[in-house]
Amino acid sequence: MSIKPVFINLLKIRLPLSAFMSITHRVSGVALFLLVIPVSLVIFTYLVSSEASYLEFLAFYQDNFVFRTFVLFCILIFQYHMFAGLRHLLHDFHVLPETLNGSNISSQVALILFLINGFLTASVLL
Repeated sequence: MSIKPVFINLLKIRLPLSAFMSITHRVSGVALFLLVIPVSLVIFTYLVSSEASYLEFLAFYQDNFVFRTFVLFCILIFQYHMFAGLRHLLHDFHVLPETLNGSNISSQVALILFLINGFLTASVLL
């Protein structure tokens, strides 16, 4: 009896929203580790080094739309990771039901809350 390798085409599979949020939560965690945290540390050290560097950064931030958008995306990645992580924690502590329907509803609620928070954040930063 030979075992054939199974190649799953993820583009043809219709994942439930809860599975999609789980995968994107992991991706956002990698993005946090590799992009958001280092960029945040560089910006923070530049901001607190002197008053002149703070004013220089503020002028650069206000004049450069691409950089403002980049900072916004970094903040949105962090916010998404927090909302999805909170959802996972509530499932781990059995606060939310562990059924397929309950998982999909909690995914929808977390995604809606993230979108509302994201629009509010974007309206303030841009």
